[in-house]
Amino acid sequence: MTMQGEKVMRVHGGADALGVARFDFSTNSNACGPCPQSLHDVQQADTTHYPDPDYRDLRQALADFHAVDVRRIVLAASASEFIFRISALAAQRASARGEIAQVWLPACAYGDYAYAAQAWGLRQVQDPQAAQLLWACEPSSPLGQSHTDWPAWLHQPHSTPQPPAAQLVLDCAYAPLQLQGQSSLTNAQRDRVWCLWTPNKALGLTGVRAAYAIAPLNADAEVQSLRALAPSWPLGAHGVAMLQNWVQTDTQAWLTQSRSLLQAWKQRQLMALKELNWDCLPSLANFFCARSLTDIDLPALRAAGIKLRDASSLGLPGFFRLAVLPPLAQDALFAQLQRYLQVGKVQQKDGV
Repeated sequence: MTMQGEKVMRVHGGADALGVARFDFSTNSNACGPCPQSLHDVQQADTTHYPDPDYRDLRQALADFHAVDVRRIVLAASASEFIFRISALAAQRASARGEIAQVWLPACAYGDYAYAAQAWGLRQVQDPQAAQLLWACEPSSPLGQSHTDWPAWLHQPHSTPQPPAAQLVLDCAYAPLQLQGQSSLTNAQRDRVWCLWTPNKALGLTGVRAAYAIAPLNADAEVQSLRALAPSWPLGAHGVAMLQNWVQTDTQAWLTQSRSLLQAWKQRQLMALKELNWDCLPSLANFFCARSLTDIDLPALRAAGIKLRDASSLGLPGFFRLAVLPPLAQDALFAQLQRYLQVGKVQQKDGV
C-alpha cells in the first residue's frame, strides 16, 4: 500500500448501497455473534444521561483486565478514530521540531493507516528504523498472519532505548479471533508499543463503535497529549456498556467457545474452496485471503445476497478476503461458485 503519487481511497466491507448482504463474507466480525451477554448489556444501556466524562470505572475495569496501570488506558470512539488521533499527534510532535513526521506501513494493511497519514501530511518511508509512527497488526489484515517486519529496536534489550519519538502501534483488532498460534511479541516487548483493542469484532457487534489503547510504559506525556486531542465524551452509553461487558468472565468464556466453532467452520470453508479451484493463503484468524482461477461475477453474487471483499485496497490485488461464516452461508457461496466453474468449463470446451 502506498501514499505516493495517488490519493488513498476509503474502501470498507459490510453494508453498501444495497444494504446488508444476507451472506456477508466481506466483514471480519465474529460469525458466532452477537455475544448474547454483550448484546443484552448494550440494549439495556442508560442513554438518558451523559457517561462519566473521565470514564473512571471503565478505565479501571480495562486496566484490571489487562493487569496494567490505569494511567496507560486511552479510550477512543473507534479504532479508526484512534488511528487518526495518534497520526495527528505524530504530525504535531514533528511540527514542533520543524520536521515532517514519517510513517511506516505494512505492505498489506487496513486502509485507514494510510488515509490518516495522508490527512495529516505524514510522509511514508520504506525503512521502519526511520519512522516516527509505525503500524503493525497481528493477526494481520487482510492476510490473517503473524507480523514479521518489527523494527530492530523492539528486539533489543529493554534497557536499549528506542529511537526518539518513535511510536509503534500494534492493532489487536483480530487478536481475540486468532484461532491458532500466539502473539509473536513477549509481554516485555508489548510494554514498549501501543496496543489498540476493538472488541466489537470479537463480540459480533461492529455497529457499536468503541475502542481503547494500552500505552507503552513511561508514555505519560503521550497519553496526556492524546487525551487533549480527544473530544469530550468520545464514548456514548452503548460503547461504555460493550467495553464493560467485554471484561466479564462469561463473555470471555463465550468467546473461547466461539473460536472452537469458527475453527471447524474455517476448515470446512477452506476445503470446499480448494475443491472449487481456489488458491487459499494461510491464515491464523477467522478470515483468509483467496483467489479464484475462474472469473467471478461480483455484481451477480451481490444480487444473490452474497458479498466478497476485494483485497486490492488492502494491498493484495487479485485476491478476496473472506470471513469464516456458518455452513448455510458457505453453501450459498459454493453453489454460486460452482455455476461459474461450470460456465468456465463450457467456454473452455467450446473454445470461447
